[in-house]
Amino acid sequence: MAGDPVLINGNAYSWGSIKAKIDGVDYVGFFEISYGDKLEVAKLYGMGSAHAPRGRSRGKYSTDEVKLKGSKSSVQILKQALAARSKSGKSFGNTEFTLTVSYVEGDETPITDVLERCRVIGHTRSHTESPDPLSDELVIDCMSIKTNGQTLYEGGSSGGLIPSIPSFGT
Repeated sequence: MAGDPVLINGNAYSWGSIKAKIDGVDYVGFFEISYGDKLEVAKLYGMGSAHAPRGRSRGKYSTDEVKLKGSKSSVQILKQALAARSKSGKSFGNTEFTLTVSYVEGDETPITDVLERCRVIGHTRSHTESPDPLSDELVIDCMSIKTNGQTLYEGGSSGGLIPSIPSFGT
């Protein structure tokens, strides 16, 4: 197994390396994104003089809130696209979507994060006197994150997130 590669031209991932797509559509007016996932594990303790852990649970998978910040117009365009897909044509918070974030830079190995089953759960507007353009931030909830097809959790064909529901004949 090789370690991390030497950069031939010295170009590492940077903001210009990021491409964001929502349900396959490119969005370029966003300038900040943050997200993460984690496994909450619990240690198992038993009797003994060392009081050291004897094992741990598999863990409970969860994702952090996704923060997507961009120009006021880009946020508005995304909200309109999501609202158009809702039952009422007005709610951008009830529409699920997939957010794909790719990092591509010359000599670096491409990385693609797929944030699945996303929904907007918050919208922050910020208006400050400055030479900078106005910006808004969307807070997004997602169900899972895959990086180059890999997950933090161990799951079956359903990803371990959605239990299969047996169907009963009628």
